[in-house]
Amino acid sequence: MAQQRLVVGDKETADVILRLVPLEGLEQPPLYVHSQVLRKSEFFDARLSERWSFAGGIQPIELTLNSCKNVENYVKCIQLMYSSKQLKFNSIQEALSILEIASELLFADCVNSCMQYLEAIPWTAESESEIRSSIMSLQLQLSPDLAVRLSTHGCTPDFKPVNTMGEILRELLSLVSNGAPAKARDIAKRVLRANDHLSISPAFADVNKLALFQELQSNLELVKSQLRKFASFFSWNSHQINVASSALCWLLDELFVLQMADMAVKMFAEEQDLAQLMVTRIYQNPFTETLFSILVRLLQALRTGEVICPRSVRLSLLTTWLPVIAKLTHDDEYLIKDTELHSGLEQGLSALVGTLPIADQEQVFKIWISASLKSRKAWPDLSMAFDLWCDKLRQAENEKDSVSSLDLPKCSDRHGSASSSGCRECK
Repeated sequence: MAQQRLVVGDKETADVILRLVPLEGLEQPPLYVHSQVLRKSEFFDARLSERWSFAGGIQPIELTLNSCKNVENYVKCIQLMYSSKQLKFNSIQEALSILEIASELLFADCVNSCMQYLEAIPWTAESESEIRSSIMSLQLQLSPDLAVRLSTHGCTPDFKPVNTMGEILRELLSLVSNGAPAKARDIAKRVLRANDHLSISPAFADVNKLALFQELQSNLELVKSQLRKFASFFSWNSHQINVASSALCWLLDELFVLQMADMAVKMFAEEQDLAQLMVTRIYQNPFTETLFSILVRLLQALRTGEVICPRSVRLSLLTTWLPVIAKLTHDDEYLIKDTELHSGLEQGLSALVGTLPIADQEQVFKIWISASLKSRKAWPDLSMAFDLWCDKLRQAENEKDSVSSLDLPKCSDRHGSASSSGCRECK
């Protein structure tokens, strides 16, 4: 004969009357339950072992609800003790409510089922916060999978979030550099912005800086590789230059947004190889327009104070690219047609020269005279900045003369008033 299946509320087979007494409100009707089922809970097992005597019939036990807000959840937890299948929950909130009761009753199977459910179900940001708060208040030992998902300290000592973020960000930026769709760029942007948030560890801002710098350098190397082929009249890939040019502009925009563009200024100031490649073969150079756009953006940032760079970097940027710009635009045929870029370069160069001491400006203007003024176009036109520099030279000499005259002793101081008439210098 098959063993009878036990169910909650069966008065004929029940050997326990369980009274649930809430903190507030009326007492609920008693539950007719079974001791062999209740023993799944260590709490009930201890109560049954210590206090119950079955010789006199059914002995009631009362349980005071001193921490549960909802009596129905207590009933649900008791009902779950009767289930022979995997325990199911309707929501994260229900699982957390049951988890609180199961932990109080030391119902290990239910605690594990709650954790298994919570680990497997999708979370929102709010529900994740709720789970963390509940777990912390209950002071439970988490299941390994739930602990990993919650990134509990000590669970995965070898896991390094900053390194992982660096790997993922480099992969995203690599997709951008290879012409990925707009969706990939949007995701990369969101990651970069979130890493730079004030509430986030500064280590993630460093991850941004390193990943962007490496990707910027990688695209510059790709451009230079294709320009070497272009300069040597070998087969070169115009598509690769176009994709890399687009990526460079996008990366530069991100550096400005994240206020890290000073590294880009320094990088271009030191790009002697690229500068040489740009003038090796000028006609129909595929990178000229992109280069001018980048230089205009950098010069504009330096002119407005958006980016602050040391004097040595500003000087290097001018001495590296002024002769290149002059040579690329030596004839009207090669001059860029975009008047906005044309004006932006001229204004930016003039303003940047003015930030240097007059001794450094001498070096710049010597390059300008030899590289620009010999052409018919005489571009870029830095004549206004040059005039100001010349005025400063004259002013400096005047100030020097004034200081010298003030330092000369008077005749009477040198010879005395009686003999001043005989001084040849005074006559």
